[in-house]
Amino acid sequence: MMWRMACWVLLVAGPVLVGGLALRQERGASGASPSQPAQTAPEVTLRQIHMIETREGAKLWELRADRAEVHEREGYTVLSRERRPVEVTLYSSQGQLTCTASRATVDLKSKDVRLEGGVVARSDQGTELRTEDLRWLAASRRVQTDRPVTLSRRGLVSRGRGLEADTDLEQVRIFQNITSQLRSPASVPATGTGPVPR
Repeated sequence: MMWRMACWVLLVAGPVLVGGLALRQERGASGASPSQPAQTAPEVTLRQIHMIETREGAKLWELRADRAEVHEREGYTVLSRERRPVEVTLYSSQGQLTCTASRATVDLKSKDVRLEGGVVARSDQGTELRTEDLRWLAASRRVQTDRPVTLSRRGLVSRGRGLEADTDLEQVRIFQNITSQLRSPASVPATGTGPVPR
């Protein structure tokens, strides 16, 4: 009853700050591939939201989205874009990872976050990760995916399939079909430059 009352107040209030949300995951035998939550009608729908989850006084993550659908009975919340991508900042002792995606699902029990659709994640050290599906596990503070990935770090671009990494993307493991290319700043033409016409 308290949760429903709180959600009603948040709906009226507009942009909000909420704690205690997370993503429902059903793991396969390996424990690495959560399945998609069943599609049921949400108990509560919120708009223009801002959520923060903390643990022992430290931030786990921070989310901003145009729309959130709370499935309290099933134990998850779905955040989606209408005008702007969903924005997620993930925190760990190593650093933080700022992500955008079309959709995010949050497990209300584990506090895990799953990002889907055009995921772009940038660490505060400048490393960038692009993929279509990225999961962040709150217990280990690690990200993982089994989808194709592109990782860019200080001129080195690596591609492959499947990834596991620390939140700050400093310790990264790509699992399959790995290729890497070193790009120097001189090899990338600046905008508007080219041969001068005679």
